[in-house]
Amino acid sequence: MKVLIVYPNLPMMITPATSVAIFTSILKSKDCTVDIFETTLYSDHENAGMLYKSKLGGGRGYSLSDLGMDLQPTNMIVDDFVDKVSTFNPDLLLFSTVEDTLGDTLLLLDSIAHLSIPHIVGGVLPINDPHFCLSHSQIDTICRFEGELVLSTVIDNFEDNWKDTDGLWYKKDGSIVKNDNQPLVNINDILPDYSLYNPVRFNRPIGGKVRPTIQFETYRGCPYSCTFCNSPTTRYLDKNYLRRKTMSQVKQEIQHYVDNFNPEYLFIIDDSFLARPKKEIIELCNILHEFKLPWWCNTRLENVDKEILAAMEHGYCDRIQFGIECGSEDYRREVLLRNVSNDLYYEKADILNNSSIPYGLNVIIGLPDETREMVFETVDLVRSIQGYDGIGVSIFIPYRGTLLRQYAVDKGYLPSTFTSGSGYLLGGSPLVMPKPYLQRDEINDLSKKFKLYSYFDKMYWDDITEAIDTSYFDDIYENNFYTKYAISGELHKKRRKQSPWACAASDSVDIHNLFALSSI
Repeated sequence: MKVLIVYPNLPMMITPATSVAIFTSILKSKDCTVDIFETTLYSDHENAGMLYKSKLGGGRGYSLSDLGMDLQPTNMIVDDFVDKVSTFNPDLLLFSTVEDTLGDTLLLLDSIAHLSIPHIVGGVLPINDPHFCLSHSQIDTICRFEGELVLSTVIDNFEDNWKDTDGLWYKKDGSIVKNDNQPLVNINDILPDYSLYNPVRFNRPIGGKVRPTIQFETYRGCPYSCTFCNSPTTRYLDKNYLRRKTMSQVKQEIQHYVDNFNPEYLFIIDDSFLARPKKEIIELCNILHEFKLPWWCNTRLENVDKEILAAMEHGYCDRIQFGIECGSEDYRREVLLRNVSNDLYYEKADILNNSSIPYGLNVIIGLPDETREMVFETVDLVRSIQGYDGIGVSIFIPYRGTLLRQYAVDKGYLPSTFTSGSGYLLGGSPLVMPKPYLQRDEINDLSKKFKLYSYFDKMYWDDITEAIDTSYFDDIYENNFYTKYAISGELHKKRRKQSPWACAASDSVDIHNLFALSSI
């Protein structure tokens, strides 16, 4: 049996998907011939996609040549896909899609509709809005929840009513057949297989260097209920969705990656790395210490303490990303359902800033009912935390299945039919709010200037606000903040003893001269 995994990915979202690796492992265990078609490297210009996101402050700038990658024009996606299907001649197509890539999913399905190849569309979007997915004529069958046991059962029964597999919904005679869900998989049972990916796809820019990187999960799910996030939906569908791998399985996986892919870096994709018992954190960090590979994780600042950071340093943790999202305590608590005070953030940041682990902060701009003043509350929070070396700036996208989307619809800021596309994820807001709430052009402008307000002394804020072209400020930020100050180890620790914008004040003459030149 031949199975083609189709991964309609956002441009330059370069981290290889773990779901693809999991399905590859399952299919090979069933003696299937498996291949992949993905759209990651299709874009019409280099600054599209995630390269654009890096310019908002999330990391040092990088180029395709740094990654050893070449772009393909977007008008070749369909032709290349049709050629792939014609050459490979699959018996089954597996699509993994999110809301931002639904358009490409439909485009690809439409291009080979005349071949009537069986397909299953899975991923975040079918989990969060299955009826919406099946409302499209191109989509016949979806995986409603987790896919591992579904795929295994489909392959076993492919010659005999495979659509009646638990976990699938499909169309039949103008209606939707809704099979029951499969039980949750034991996430210790499958060793992901990344072998379908081109080796250059493992190159990832982290901390100013491009390193061959493997990503993996040590647990699945999230215990939190943030209203802007899709993750809580999984707990609504099954209260036991949150599962952690055994430490022996984690060790086996890392050894597998070391033996087969020789990575220089590990990317732990858990929703919130520290949302587990402290004893387990320490045990996991001891395992990571054995491999002596630097690694990244995402977590929440309120879970930090000295003992945990010491364990992470011992385990060669190289970088942490913290989501703080919004500077308004009331809004975080009442609308985002993140009940943590700014005082606690300051307390935890003081502990963090006395460690040697570099870290970044994530913020969201353009939230429903957000004002310009609220954005600058977030700026003030970032400035007070101080020790970061990158800011992940995102514009709020009202994804299907999230509570904050429904909040925006109920407020009249968003039509109920809205569907996100990649253009929204990578710049721009779909919300239409009355004043004094943020307007679309304000949201876009603030997303580009947020890192500058957070970095430069307030004496320069009027110049930044008035600037149509901020390239001079961006250059100073890049040269001073990233190159001169954002470094790791003991030097990084010493750098934190200064406020992050202190260096900007010493460059006041250069800044004003450059700004004057930009006005001529």
